[in-house]
Amino acid sequence: MKFRIHAISLSLFFALALCFSFNIEASAHDYERSDGQKTYSHSDVEGVTAEDVENASAADKEEMTKKFLLHTATHLHLIQTDESLDPIEAAREMVIFEKKSRELGTFNHGDTYVAGITRRGAVRNHGRYQDLFSSRYDLEEDPVKTLTTAKLFDPDSYDPTCVPYEGRSRVACATKQNTPAGVITTIVGFHHEKGDLIEADCSAFTLEVTAKQVEDETDLNEKRKLLKDFVQGFRDEILDLQNMTRREAVRDGFTPGTKLFQDEANARAFEKVLCFREDDFFYGSVYPFVMDPVRGISFLNALDFDIHGLSVSLIDPDPIGDEPNVLFAFQKALTEDGSTNVEKQGNLMHGKSAFVRYHWDNPVKDGDEVANFLSMGVVPGNSIKESYIEVVDIIRGIPGASPVYFVFGSGIYLDPEDDDDGCSIAATASTHQSALLNLFLIASVLFPVVFLRKRI
Repeated sequence: MKFRIHAISLSLFFALALCFSFNIEASAHDYERSDGQKTYSHSDVEGVTAEDVENASAADKEEMTKKFLLHTATHLHLIQTDESLDPIEAAREMVIFEKKSRELGTFNHGDTYVAGITRRGAVRNHGRYQDLFSSRYDLEEDPVKTLTTAKLFDPDSYDPTCVPYEGRSRVACATKQNTPAGVITTIVGFHHEKGDLIEADCSAFTLEVTAKQVEDETDLNEKRKLLKDFVQGFRDEILDLQNMTRREAVRDGFTPGTKLFQDEANARAFEKVLCFREDDFFYGSVYPFVMDPVRGISFLNALDFDIHGLSVSLIDPDPIGDEPNVLFAFQKALTEDGSTNVEKQGNLMHGKSAFVRYHWDNPVKDGDEVANFLSMGVVPGNSIKESYIEVVDIIRGIPGASPVYFVFGSGIYLDPEDDDDGCSIAATASTHQSALLNLFLIASVLFPVVFLRKRI
């Protein structure tokens, strides 16, 4: 079935595309691949920086902004057109570049920075306000209205769209680019206030058991029960989101089964990302996450949207139980044979769940964090965390489709005296549900959602 092949290929693409690399240092001008095998030199590109734009005279502002956009767009273009990179590697490198563009330096200085938005105006990357992720620009207002009419980037016939604003004292320029997340409008030079964007309506998302209820519960056994209910409620809200955005697309005239319909539903779902940081879903140290069971890549994490695709494949120097690698502890808890072989046929099962203990950084506790944890490959904190995790086949219900699994979860932090059994797996169970989740949607939603911080 054509749809099945398309869906499964997308699942593999997005499940693997967000591999976070610890070796991402690059010079201010050249872009070094995270595997260290190649450096993109830009000898044919004028390396105009954000600082150059800030310091340009009024007469030179537009020309300098165009050159800065060329510099920025070329970086992304080189990644997407490098034949030595497969699509998975290209997605990873794009993610790393976006992270670099949010740091002060070549691509971010003063009020000049890079932004990337979807065709519906939703923010995918923003150099100034990271917490605007998934919020929308009003596409009926300039300068964004004009900027989004820009042509697709072609380095051989570079023709950006530029718009003066703020009484012509500033200039914003844009070009469209193909990315693993679809066509994105890359904008430079446009500065605005945070409140100028449209926030998502999150009124449709509610939980019977909220993050606050989990956080406030003092009885440990009851807290575990509430945590499980919280995760399953979150899981169901993700499924409901898919259904809601499909209904909206039908209502607005899109034809089900077409790529345009899928794109529209996916774009609308992405715009609800910030809803999973509302009080029902995030309170104190309790927040939900979604991850890939193969590489441990985090697709959604409600704590923070700062870093893409961090894997939980980190070593716990003082492991709880006999497995020091957090990802392996998760895998052993969720596989039928208790191994790390999650790709073995039948080893993962929809509804399989477990409670797993490990050390992690508690976001509401000072002093337990581990400095430079990424470079050392160790867990980011010394607090005892117990997470409830559950396997979900995200294309369950599609006839003839092979399962594609994601792990939904959340955790609580324990006092040292609560670590009474010394086991990394506190309890396991198998549950079953009937839920159909369009894979194309989940890939689109979870790929961009992967702006998280260091905790899962």
